[in-house]
Amino acid sequence: MTKPEDVLTKGLKIKELKKKLQYGDFVLLGDVLGCSRDAAVKRFQRGNEIAIEAMEKIVKNREELKETYKSEDT
Repeated sequence: MTKPEDVLTKGLKIKELKKKLQYGDFVLLGDVLGCSRDAAVKRFQRGNEIAIEAMEKIVKNREELKETYKSEDT
């Protein structure tokens, strides 16, 4: 059983991640999870730990990749 603070933490993570989502992120999440885009969206919205963790990595890796190429450009 999840503790109330765990649910709160998940809710905050989801809220912060939603601000950073871009077109195609759920398609990639679906590929990673081995399910459809729609199923990936539902898993993420319902607070599935694996879906949230994978989405965090997708967003983080995209931001790191952008920074890498921005710094090489200058």
